[in-house]
Amino acid sequence: MKKTFAAAHTTLAAGTLAILMAMNASAAQVTEDKARSIALENAGQKAEDVTFGQTRTDMDDNRLVYEIKFVTPDYQTYEYEILAKDGMILAIEYDGAPGAKTHNSRKTTISLDRAKEISLNHAGQKAEDVTFVKTETDLDDVRLEYDIEFVTEDKKEYQYEINGSTGAIISWDYDAKNSLSSDPAKKTAVSDIEAAKAIALEQAKVKAADVTWGKVKTDYDDGRLIYEGEFFYKTLEYEFEIDAESGMITDWDVDSIYD
Repeated sequence: MKKTFAAAHTTLAAGTLAILMAMNASAAQVTEDKARSIALENAGQKAEDVTFGQTRTDMDDNRLVYEIKFVTPDYQTYEYEILAKDGMILAIEYDGAPGAKTHNSRKTTISLDRAKEISLNHAGQKAEDVTFVKTETDLDDVRLEYDIEFVTEDKKEYQYEINGSTGAIISWDYDAKNSLSSDPAKKTAVSDIEAAKAIALEQAKVKAADVTWGKVKTDYDDGRLIYEGEFFYKTLEYEFEIDAESGMITDWDVDSIYD
């Protein structure tokens, strides 16, 4: 599991996380200060009690996002990605407090089922509403850990590390970016295969009459609808992937047909 910060400890009450994830700021684009406030409220922290790292703006799939980092006095550490358009929380990375990490006994005092229950309760989810994609027991610095990952029906992803001796949450990640593609009301920028072909031809700077098409089809990549295909122009073979929502070319390869 990816760790952004040093050790930390969760302060979110069990069962509240999922409710907070759905919170949007407003219809208007949020400011940096508002994005910080959203992150602090979600984490259950106050501005005067944390130290902020540099807040940056970035582009993610053509979406402007704020990247916000802060640390509490007892080394609780958080990193947020917040959509500038409406304040939606796209991702959270959290690393637990030193107390959650330290335990040198190899004796497991909680079961895997209990660790799954702890992670579900923290996320505010029910077992019947998620799909577990990873449940593993690991040994990290002579500390037994459970690594648990699950996905909701609307493609929100959760990852947890649970101390196998104490049941403390060592770290957790939340990712809602794929859920944006699952909204049935959201129109795609690429409506069909012909539109995808047109984008590929424009990228190659060639005309449809001058190429020979191979297979062009739709597929899913991390929950996102994509168009993938190939075509041939003179002695060159082109392969491409295009994100259906944004129309962006996410993969592009050009090779000689003789290779």
